[in-house]
This record gives sequence, C-alpha cells and structure tokens, in this order.
Amino acid sequence: MPDDLKQKVKRFIHGHALLRGGEHVLVAVSGGADSVALLNILQELSRPLRLRLTVAHLNHKIRGNAADEDACFVRQLAHRLHLDFALGRVNVPRLAGRLGISLEMAGRRARYDFFERTALARDCDVVATAHTANDSVESILLMLLRGCGLQGLTGIPPLSRTGKITVVRPLLGTGRPAIEKYLHERNLNWREDISNADPAFLRNRVRHELLPLLEAKYNKGIRQALIRLADVLRSENELLDTLTAAIYAEAFETSEHALNCAVMAKYPLAARRRVLRHWLKANDINAGALDFQTINKLDSLLMNPAGGRSMELAGGIIIRRNYQRLEIEEQRTKPTGNYSHKIRIPGRTILPEAGLIVRTKLGPGIDRERAVFGKFPVRASVSLKKLGHKQILVRPWRPGDRMHPYGLKGSKKIQDIFSDAKVPAVMRRRLPIFECGKEIIWIPGYRIAEGWQITNDGDNALHLTAEQT
Repeated sequence: MPDDLKQKVKRFIHGHALLRGGEHVLVAVSGGADSVALLNILQELSRPLRLRLTVAHLNHKIRGNAADEDACFVRQLAHRLHLDFALGRVNVPRLAGRLGISLEMAGRRARYDFFERTALARDCDVVATAHTANDSVESILLMLLRGCGLQGLTGIPPLSRTGKITVVRPLLGTGRPAIEKYLHERNLNWREDISNADPAFLRNRVRHELLPLLEAKYNKGIRQALIRLADVLRSENELLDTLTAAIYAEAFETSEHALNCAVMAKYPLAARRRVLRHWLKANDINAGALDFQTINKLDSLLMNPAGGRSMELAGGIIIRRNYQRLEIEEQRTKPTGNYSHKIRIPGRTILPEAGLIVRTKLGPGIDRERAVFGKFPVRASVSLKKLGHKQILVRPWRPGDRMHPYGLKGSKKIQDIFSDAKVPAVMRRRLPIFECGKEIIWIPGYRIAEGWQITNDGDNALHLTAEQT
C-alpha cells in the first residue's frame, strides 16, 4: 500500500522525537529518489503534524548542465507542491582546491553551510535531510576502513546539531527498495546523479562492490547487523560522552583556557584522548579532522613532565605544555580577513568570519549577565539614546585598539584586556569588536564602554546577543 512508508516514517519521527509538530522545516532536496520521497512524505504529513515546509537545493557546480537541470527540477517540484523554494550555488571543485580537501568533503561542507544560512535567514526550526538506512550502513563501513574510533562506528544519527541548526533524518529507518516502491506507486519522478556510479569515489565502491560482496559471501544480513552495531555503540558512546564531560570539567582551568596535566594523568589513555578532542572542539578547533597519530602525539605532550615543549596542529595552531598546563598558545596562520559588517537594528546579522550571529532588539531593561571570553551566547545592553541614528560596525581586533571600559578610569589597550583575562591568541582573532563612530563600545565576553551604560531599567535600550552559528 502507498501509505505503508508514510506511516513507517511517521512512527520513526515520533519514536525518535524528530519533530514536535508546528515547526518550520527546511527540506534538503537534491532531486534524487530519496529526497523526492522525503519531500512528498513530509508534505503528506504536514497537516497532521502541523508542519510548514520550505524546499532547499544547492547547485554544486560539479556536473555542468545536469546540475542546472537538477535545480530546475527541484524548483518545479516545490512549485507544484505550493512550497517556498531556496536555491544556493557553490563551486565545490573550486572550494575543494582552495581548502585542500576532497570533493566529497567540500560538497558536504558547502551543503551544510548553505542549509544553516538558509534555515537561519528563513526562521526554520529544523533541517530535514534524506539520509536512509543504506547511507548509514555505508558510512559505518567507510569509517571502519579508515580506522576510526568508537564515534565513527555509530553511523548517522537520526538527529544531530550542526552549528546553530538541528538536522533530522526521517528516512534513516528506511532502505532504498521501500523508497523506490513508494515513488513508483505514486508515479513520482526523480533525477539520477550519474556520479553515484563513479568508482572514483570510495563511497560508490563500498555501495556497489564491497556491500554486495559481504552480502553474497559472508552475511546476507550484513546491513541489519551493522545497524544493530551502530545502535549499541551509539548508546555506549553517549555514556562515554557524559564521563568525558565530567573529566573535562575537573581538568579545565577556566582562567587559562588550559588543561591541567596532573589531573589528566590520573585517567587512562582512552579518557585522555576523548578529553583532548573535547578541549580542542571547545576552543573552535576541528578535532574531528585530527588523525589518530596527532592525538597520540598531543597526549605524549600532555604526559611528558619536561616543560617547554610544543607541537603544531594542522592550520598552524600551537599547543604548548607550560609546566602543569596544556595551552593553546597562538596561531601562525594569518588572522581572519579584515571584514566589516553593519549590524541590523533590530534584526540578525551573520558574521561568517567569526562563526557568530548577532541578534539585536529594542526594549526597556538592562542585561547584567556576567560573561566570559569565548563562552557563547553572550549579551549586552547599550544606551539607545547614545546610539541615536549612528551605525554599529563589527570587525576583528587590530593591534593598537583601545576602549574605555565602563566603570574604569581612562582607556585601555584591547591587547592588555586580553592579556589580563588570559585570552588565548587563537581566540583573540575570532572575537569581534563592536564599534560605533570610531569608538569601541563592546567586546563579547567583556563589559561595554563608558558612556554607553543605561542608568534606569525603564529606559529603552539596544539589546545585543552574540551566539555561535
């Protein structure tokens, strides 16, 4: 029956709490069979689940005219379903070359960057992608071939957070045969991506060569076996994440943004590796891109009692052992470009260079939140009267910058403010500076400037919030 898959997906959504109802969903549609099925199923479920849908499609600029035809197909599909449509274009081959990464990695980065920007711009609550059980099985085998850790063997999760967006995968409990059956029963067309058969891509070789071999020669139920393995390991990984967080809280020195080596040395190697990755991620360093050997070298640095040693990570980030502390000292790569963004008042402004979003609103009251450099979200309230009709600009810190902090006598170098707070150099380059009329009025994680304070709770103020994307 045509409704079998729809009901199965509905049960999967409820069973994994993917959608609560009444949400605005950005549906990622490539035009392939899986995404066309996902869009049509969510459209059929939109009334009982009270969903509002927007269709998103990214043209990767990989397949020339075929890619343009995919975009046209998805646009027409959205129009036929009376849904809003968002189109993005990224030259993925050029991006891969610029970043020095594979075409697959560049494509994934481009997709999720596009989904995040679009979801935030259109006030979507979640992003729905068309990953299936087949995709999860292939991912497990790929990670196994690459020699991953426990995290990699958990497969694709039904729900995850990427930056500031929640990603849900309603088809993750469904295999490709059921999807094609649904499409044929509904007389629905889709686009075939010929690159999915290209053996140059490892995933395609796993899909078309390795999996059929394992099914034919070793275990005809290999797909279900791998899904069970992922389910078990996902639960165990959640437990280990809880233990990791507890060890990290014990070892982390807030004032230095460092790890206490003596505390870390009390724990076994497996725990130290997980805490090190957690620490790097907390400092906006992509620990997932670090290989096994690099993490082991970092652990050796942590366990070596001889001070003064350091190592450089990919991207020019320096990790140094300073007596009983492991510190992020500096970044040898050039700082983020000399950007400058006008802040929308009221509204939302994306700062891609800093990986932040700034939200502004007008209203009475004073935000007295005690903030810490590098911890987001952070908030501040400044005088609307002082602002008047002037603009607020956001830019990176520059040597020589000064501000007059509220409550202090005279101005102070921003560099000295950072030094006093022991802000790591890598973080200094990412903290935005809020400027109005050539005057620095706020640094997220620090106080506002003198003269911008609000004297009465009842006075109208401009409320600023900076949060990670």
